[in-house]
Amino acid sequence: MTILQAIILGIIQGLTEFLPISSSGHLVILPYLLGWEIPAEQIFPFDVLVQIGTLLAVIVYFRQDIVDIFKAWLGDIQAKKIGSSDESRIGWYLLLATIPAGIAGLLLKDIVEQAFGDPSGAASFLFGTALLLVLAERFGKRSRSLESMRWFDALWIGLFQVLSLFPGLSRSGACMAGTMTRNFERKSAGRFSFLMAIPIMLAAGLLSVLDLLQVTNLMEFLPVMAIGFVISALVGYVSIAWLMNFVQNHSLYIFAVYCVLLGAAVLGFGYTFPQGTVVPTPETAQEIMLPDAIVYSPELNWLAPTAAECMDATLDTSLPLQQSITSYQPGELRLAFPDPTTTAAFTFQLDTQSLHFSLNAANPLQALDTGDMQVLLSGEYRTWTEFFQNCASCAFSPAGSAGFDGEIKLYIYPESSPYTNRVLETFNLPLGGMQNALIIPSAESLLTTLQLDPWTAGFLPEQWLTPAVATVTINGLTSDALSLPLLALLDQEPGGQLKDLLLCVQDSLQ
Repeated sequence: MTILQAIILGIIQGLTEFLPISSSGHLVILPYLLGWEIPAEQIFPFDVLVQIGTLLAVIVYFRQDIVDIFKAWLGDIQAKKIGSSDESRIGWYLLLATIPAGIAGLLLKDIVEQAFGDPSGAASFLFGTALLLVLAERFGKRSRSLESMRWFDALWIGLFQVLSLFPGLSRSGACMAGTMTRNFERKSAGRFSFLMAIPIMLAAGLLSVLDLLQVTNLMEFLPVMAIGFVISALVGYVSIAWLMNFVQNHSLYIFAVYCVLLGAAVLGFGYTFPQGTVVPTPETAQEIMLPDAIVYSPELNWLAPTAAECMDATLDTSLPLQQSITSYQPGELRLAFPDPTTTAAFTFQLDTQSLHFSLNAANPLQALDTGDMQVLLSGEYRTWTEFFQNCASCAFSPAGSAGFDGEIKLYIYPESSPYTNRVLETFNLPLGGMQNALIIPSAESLLTTLQLDPWTAGFLPEQWLTPAVATVTINGLTSDALSLPLLALLDQEPGGQLKDLLLCVQDSLQ
């Protein structure tokens, strides 16, 4: 999401949350009309933040009403009577009117979430908003003030708010229509409608913030989204003030006409340019281009099932998935560790994988420092007893090292392996510096060997660690010294389904 997109969507949220023309419908329709492909992992936190922004606006605008209601509730406690004043009754009626939408939101959650992915459905619901506004103006007598409200009125208005769960059906429009069909005047309808927004938006906001904290990489795009939050709050405050003044002397027909025109325009656009047939710009054409194949390096054979599952879940078509020992080739999506001899136009980090010095569970060694590890790797000692006797930093299991002898069998991967190169770099050893080490082809083979032979040792990637082998603490290393970033290499920055695929693999590795 760009700063311009955040500003525009923040303005739209601030304007349409309180005008009876559906904010959710506009947030679904506008990106569709403009061809914006905002990633799904950014849409959710943005919607949460801008809704909290408009919640802040309504709280600030009606701060005196809120204070009066809380004071009235304190009066109820002192009088030992519920509804002892007009302000107290209005407060209780606001809570009663919130209950239907709260229950319906829990029961219809999945259906409502699906509706947010359908611009044509949101456009159709705009006609529903227009109909509600026309009915309110046509049949409402506009003769009552809020002080005359009773419990049935509040429940009736709350049922109208249920309709606004669907994008395109305006919350403020539905609530004002419900209020006006009970013969309340327009200004009272607007005031009660906006006050009703506070408990429902506050509850939804608190729940959404909990989900928001689970979003990966949130801090990367939070600064841009904070702009949308500020804009929605400022514009929301202005739109409330304008509408409260407007409805005193004007009908709601103008908003009904707007909803009909926008709904018709969106449906007409969708008919003329069906989704999937709109000619993409060069930028979007690159984003949705799929690679010829998905290729993974031999060290990542364990990742192939995850890649296949994510491909089925995110792509409309199946791509060849194969292992290859060659370097990155143009036109493919390659899953690999960094290779200084390989260049790609774009890299996407999926995860970080650490190497751990591992032993057979019978080996008493538990910890040592980098200097002694360098000596062990260089092959200066032939047996474990010789090494233990000369290892000043070694820490052993409670049973001690006595009686544990045997030839040191150190296993490493082929020289071309990124694992071997990382170990050599970390311990400042030249290529071939582990002179007495034995070559083993894969981490899976090393795991089997470590489990069977008590004298063996080697570096296992964290993916292959099991309780059947012991790992050794190496003091003096930084946390990322034996870590390798797991990358996806591509021709271009991913977008659309291709980015969804990469995010699916990334989430699976978390």
